Amino acid sequence: MSDIYAAQNAWTAATELLISEGKLSASQIAFVRMAYPSSLSNTIFSISVGSEFVKNWIINNVQDAMVTQLSAILGREIELHISVDPSLTEQSPQQSLTQTSPEQPSPIIHTDFSTEAPHNFHDHDSSLREVPLPSSSSFSHAHESGHRYESSTHIYAPHVPADFQENNTETFAPQPLQEKPAHIQPVHEPPSTFHTLQDEARLNPKYTFDSFVIGESNRFAHATALAVAESPGSTYNPLFLYSDSGMGKTHLLHAIGNYTLTLFPNKKVLYVSSEEFTNWFINALRDQKVHTFKDQFRTVDVLLIDDIQFISHKDQTLDEFFHTFNSLSNANKQIVITSDVAPKLLTGFEERMISRFASGITASIDLPNLETRIAILDKKADAERMKVPREVIEYIGTHMTSNVREMEGALRRVTAYADLAHQPVSLAMAEMVLKDMISDPSALKITSSIIMAQTAA
Repeated sequence: MSDIYAAQNAWTAATELLISEGKLSASQIAFVRMAYPSSLSNTIFSISVGSEFVKNWIINNVQDAMVTQLSAILGREIELHISVDPSLTEQSPQQSLTQTSPEQPSPIIHTDFSTEAPHNFHDHDSSLREVPLPSSSSFSHAHESGHRYESSTHIYAPHVPADFQENNTETFAPQPLQEKPAHIQPVHEPPSTFHTLQDEARLNPKYTFDSFVIGESNRFAHATALAVAESPGSTYNPLFLYSDSGMGKTHLLHAIGNYTLTLFPNKKVLYVSSEEFTNWFINALRDQKVHTFKDQFRTVDVLLIDDIQFISHKDQTLDEFFHTFNSLSNANKQIVITSDVAPKLLTGFEERMISRFASGITASIDLPNLETRIAILDKKADAERMKVPREVIEYIGTHMTSNVREMEGALRRVTAYADLAHQPVSLAMAEMVLKDMISDPSALKITSSIIMAQTAA
């Protein structure tokens, strides 16, 4: 007889045992946790996933290990049946359990998700400015040898563009990872050497997968980003991430680069915004160093391009990027691109470019729900050692809903005010300081506590 609870418990136990034995990589863990155990009947173990893509990935990469572990736990040989239910992208496995068992509360997971780079890290000013073309040496490395979620992740099936070059033999359907240990062990470089690699790659060391809070709104994007970092150029190429501003695209971009260098320190990784790509290209034209420019961008192993929408309508830059893209793709080098819209909604790009963007994997990052927003603020407060009462965290998470960057800015604003006023952070202070930032300023009631906080300041 079918037993959903036995199935869920067995699936969780099998996952944790494989993790403890080092038999699952980070990306495999991420995809396994996207599955929904639905029933266990005799020798049939059934799970559901939100898309054909996830189903094929599990079959190709983790099915054998999970079946072996499940059989050992249950004491009999089992067969794994995987069904596809697109509606499952709107909830997490823990949410499914909550719906059938109300008495079991859903915890908030305080793991990974964060925001894009702060404005002062990489300036995305649209005006052109003098940007020195990096020297060839800058690309040489030191060593050459249950919680509940409401948002959904949109998954777009990969397809091969009609005009893709005939000599491109890359397969765009989900592929098994290339031969490598199930659990990749990081290469431990001396700290100074690793920091040098990060600097050469232009990566922010603060943006890692560990500091990224995972919610249902970004679960698929996070899983594919992990898979790319573990096997650059051989799994999902290109990876195209898109979302509104301040939702975590740039964070994932840097996380891919940082994790790739941890696993493969001899890989050449480069992060660049589309504006910087444009400026470097203009400077190369001016200085008659186009050949040097091409060599620098076409010899990297992992190219991370941020905010691709900003090179729209720049015909000469687009043409150069098109050829750079083709060169890297044909050499099986990894390309990761971010944008504020899906590929098909980009304007000012030729169809041949858009078709290449959509030829790999496209994943969106949606607005995080309340629980995820609170988890993000908790993690931010812990990371920066801010003493913030729980009620203030919940107040900010409830009212700041437009994007994550704005929400974190609100947290900093409150704590900065408290420091300057030499007062502890309180709900009354947060209400007063954020009265011009909250989603519905008209809903703010002027209370005696707000008046007292303002007077004391």
